[in-house]
This record gives sequence, C-alpha cells and structure tokens, in this order.
Amino acid sequence: MNPSKTDYITRIYGIREATLLTVFLLCNLVLFAQAPSLSLGTVGVCKNNTTILVPLTGANLYNIGAITLFISYNDSCLAFNSIQNIDPQLNSIISNTLSNPSRVAIVWSKTSGANFNNTTLLDIKFDVIKPFGNLDFITDYCEIANVALPPEIIDVTYTDGSIYEATPTITLEPESKTITSQSNVVFQIVSPNASGFSWQENRNDGAVWSTLSETNTYSGTQTNSLIIRKVPVNYNQFKYRCILNPTNCPTLSANALLTVDSLTGITGQPIRAILNLTNSPNPFSLKTTISYTVPENGFVTIKMYSMTGQIMNIPVESPHLPGSYQLENNFVYLPAGIYFCQYVFKSTARVYETYRKLIKIN
Repeated sequence: MNPSKTDYITRIYGIREATLLTVFLLCNLVLFAQAPSLSLGTVGVCKNNTTILVPLTGANLYNIGAITLFISYNDSCLAFNSIQNIDPQLNSIISNTLSNPSRVAIVWSKTSGANFNNTTLLDIKFDVIKPFGNLDFITDYCEIANVALPPEIIDVTYTDGSIYEATPTITLEPESKTITSQSNVVFQIVSPNASGFSWQENRNDGAVWSTLSETNTYSGTQTNSLIIRKVPVNYNQFKYRCILNPTNCPTLSANALLTVDSLTGITGQPIRAILNLTNSPNPFSLKTTISYTVPENGFVTIKMYSMTGQIMNIPVESPHLPGSYQLENNFVYLPAGIYFCQYVFKSTARVYETYRKLIKIN
C-alpha cells in the first residue's frame, strides 16, 4: 500500500508541521474554489439624472455556455431602456421586457465557453421616474450553465441591486460672518447624506470661484467645516461656498459673505459705524471722493493698500477736529483692480480703525 500524502508529510516534517501544512493546503483549495456569483449594482441617482446604468458583475464564472436571467424592477420608479456596454464574449445576447410584474429577461448561449472573474458582463440602462427602488433576481428562473455535454447548471450566488437618491440634502447652509482681522473664522455646512465636500472662495464679487486647498491659512477644505486662520483685512467681502459630492451629484451651497472689521476700540467693539468711511463713485475710473467722519479731537491716517498689502498712497496723515470730511483723489497712476482704504483714528482715549474696499476700472 502506498503511503498517503499526509503520511509522507508526517515522515518528512513531523506531526505538527504536517498538520499546519495540511491546513494551509485546505485554505488554498477553499480560496481557489470560491462560489460563482452574479451581482447587480447599487447605484446613486443624481437629481438631474434622466437615465442610469446598473452594472451586472460576474465573479468566478468559468467556461460558461448559457445564461438565462430574469430581473424584476418597480415600473413606477424605473423604465427599462436597453442593454449597454456588453462584454465582447456575449456578442449574441438577447434582452426583452415582460410585464406583470415588470422584469428584464436576458438570454445568451454559445458553444465556446466564456469566463467572467470580477468582470462587468453588461450595464442595464433604465430611464429614471423616481430615484429609488430595488432590482431583484428572480432566482427560480435564473440559470447559468457551462459548455459541458450535456450542459451542467452551475450553482450561482445572486446578489440583488438597488437605486437610491444620491443628491445630498443640506440641512444647514454656511452663514455669513463678521470678524476682526487676524482672528479665525469657521464656515460650516451640515448634510446627512453628503459623501464629500470641497470649499471654494470668491475674491471678485462672483466672477471667479477658486477651489481651496490645505495651507497655513485654510484647513478643513475637504470637510464640512472650513477654518480660515488669522484672517487679513483684505479678505473683507470675500465669499465662500461648498460643493457637496464634488465628483458625483455635485450640489452647491449658498454663498457666505465674510466681513472683516480690522481693529476695534478699547472696548473691543467694532466701530465701522462711528468712523463712517465711504467713497463715491465706486467702482471708479480715475477719480473718487473719499468721505469720513471724525468722532472727536484726534489724529487721522488714511492709507491705500493693494490686494497684496502694499501701501500705494497715504493721502491723509494729520490732526483733525470732530466733523465730516471729504477727500477727492486722482488715482490715475493705479492699475485697474481692487484696493483697500484704511482709516485709523487715534485720540488720547482710544484707537479706531476701519476699511473700505475700492474698485478701480479701466
């Protein structure tokens, strides 16, 4: 009598090693003998979708010669359209629809075997009526056979699919904020079903939106909470918004306005209204009149800054009595762009500061 494989292993390696090796061989046999399966996809439907593609995926299907499938669907949610993106091995496939209940019938056969291992056999295209519903295999009538003679029905695991509303719902929009310069600000959005976030910034009143990335200034740019650190005064009147699900079913949030009140009085309260800095016209081409009020005896400094913080001009730097003042300036030397007018008032009791955004055109 020839010794068994286990006896041979035992003689060479000993009982313990033989047991471990036998378990290893059995595990590999299980690994390479995984059950054949067919799966329908779970597909998210965007608000603007009129059609969807539901993939039919096969795994561990080898030497297949015939396929018969019946897939039921809710005709109040979906209407069958066609079969798309068919695997080349299934070049003679036939599909049809049946009613009562609504179902898709798929039939294929061939004398040469087809193999599908983690492969999409085809996509089932539906017209969307309502963005939800199930897709179910009618397993009693589904059959997968190999090319043996006679053909043998294969035991296949069927996994049903579904569609769902993937467009995110916003339950809390980003809110506009007013802060003092060099402080931090947080913009937040709340959604119970968003799968991703992408924050954007607007620096020129809505013409261009830029997608933000992580820097020393910005954090949380891909989360539901955007943090801006040590906000400079030239961020005044910038806008922020969030794109939910940026790669699938993108949905825009409302715009949030950032108002930056540079410094405060000694009480820590914003004093924009006290100083009342304005200019007209705005936007302007060459000239604009800057108007400002002085609350009490003190020293007034007015400076013009570029967007990068460079001082462009200092039109006022002198003591003032209480009252209203106007300053007409010719800015012909400035290129078109956005500038900031800084008004600093100093008295024996307090220091006030505020800003005004100036837009030069042409």
